[in-house]
Amino acid sequence: MPGIYIAAILTSLIASAGFGALIYKLPKPANGWLLLAAVLICLPLQPLAFYLVRLPLDHWLAGWLTRKSMAYQWLATLYAPLTEEPAKLLVLLIPAVFRDIRPENFSRYALAIGLGFALGEMWFIAERVSTQPALAKLPFYQFGGYINERLMTCVFHSAFVAITLSRLRRRLWLGLGGAMVAHWAANFPISLMAWNVGGLGRSAWEVIVVLWLVALFVGALALLTRYTTGRKFPWHLLYGIRHCPECGTDFEPSPMAVNMGSKRYEKCPHCRKWLWTERSSTK
Repeated sequence: MPGIYIAAILTSLIASAGFGALIYKLPKPANGWLLLAAVLICLPLQPLAFYLVRLPLDHWLAGWLTRKSMAYQWLATLYAPLTEEPAKLLVLLIPAVFRDIRPENFSRYALAIGLGFALGEMWFIAERVSTQPALAKLPFYQFGGYINERLMTCVFHSAFVAITLSRLRRRLWLGLGGAMVAHWAANFPISLMAWNVGGLGRSAWEVIVVLWLVALFVGALALLTRYTTGRKFPWHLLYGIRHCPECGTDFEPSPMAVNMGSKRYEKCPHCRKWLWTERSSTK
């Protein structure tokens, strides 16, 4: 078995376990069977969008403009957002799913749809890599970049579709447009690297792209957290509500702290003192 397929299996298991547990545990009322259906329905949507829409569109555009023209290269950067974001919404054609998505639980469905879509894309890319002899013979442990990138993509796709679903019943076109813009912004620096804008060279552009993706990844996490919990970042999910031994009050953990297992050295927002805190026994 080609190493890329082993890497895809490992990545699928990690993503399914992590996102599956999160989707299951989120305190957002939703039909569990419909959430599972959303994941399964979205599995083939990325390959279908690629072969049935993107390739014919590219063939037509290349014949009209030629592939070397700058107009073609700029328009080609729109392929992914224009084809993939609408494709994710095909799950809404299931009436039960559409009815079950509400303002209080749309983020849960966004995670389910994003996971299913990302898993399908994961295997689509693995299949294409396996057809390249130089890559197909590599062992799975040399595909660390693939694993990291695909796991990040689960977050990106979930965040993009969350933007759309946030406007499901009021100006859906606005949410879909926002998702497309966000998707395009995530991919565009890769095009700049391919064009070697500024003559910076591939090495410099690779660093820029990585930094851009990391910043966007943090932003996607923050957006999903905002939609899910109403907070900018769920520090309480990682460290629990903290208890101050000095003034006896409970408070949300701070991002600025020193972590030592169950103890954290942080500033209590009530007594304004820096001290070692523990998880609250009451929350």
